[in-house]
Amino acid sequence: MLQTLTHKLIHIGLTFLVFTYIIFEELIWETIAKPIYEFVHSLKILQKVEMTIHKLHRILLLIIFLTLFIQVELLSIFAVALFAKGQVYSGVLLYMGKIPIGAFTFWLFRISKDKLMTFDWFKTLYNFIMEIIDKIKASEIYQKIKVKTKTIKQYIKERIKIFKTKYFSDGNNIKEKIKNIYASIKKIFKL
Repeated sequence: MLQTLTHKLIHIGLTFLVFTYIIFEELIWETIAKPIYEFVHSLKILQKVEMTIHKLHRILLLIIFLTLFIQVELLSIFAVALFAKGQVYSGVLLYMGKIPIGAFTFWLFRISKDKLMTFDWFKTLYNFIMEIIDKIKASEIYQKIKVKTKTIKQYIKERIKIFKTKYFSDGNNIKEKIKNIYASIKKIFKL
């Protein structure tokens, strides 16, 4: 009986962790952080910064990276604390505010990975974290939640498409209604 209860509690805990990981991977990374990272990476001025970063001493580079990384993680912890206190909006704002810093930190890691990996302890820790992520992704729970998440995302996309077609297609006059309301508001406030 105790083994069954322990097994169920572990299963619930793992499901929660995997679900949280998928939420962060799907919603935050794919939707917000990755586009920011790609934008940052595409900036021509940052290509000059990349060359400068490559010239930095590896210890200085490690200090810069760890400073940014620790700040991003502390902001995550503070955001979770705000959620726990019931300050959902503040938690969301704080978390959203850390995403550009996180994307920049990820960019910094990507361009300086070779130098950072020269620290044996850093390389060992990185490989350990990647092993954990690989185990999570290979788990049955992850696969099930990933399939459900994909189904939910597809459902939401279809609903949005139906909504756009129904209310914002050329045949529907809601656009005109919105324009008229906007024009009326402008007249009232003489904007």
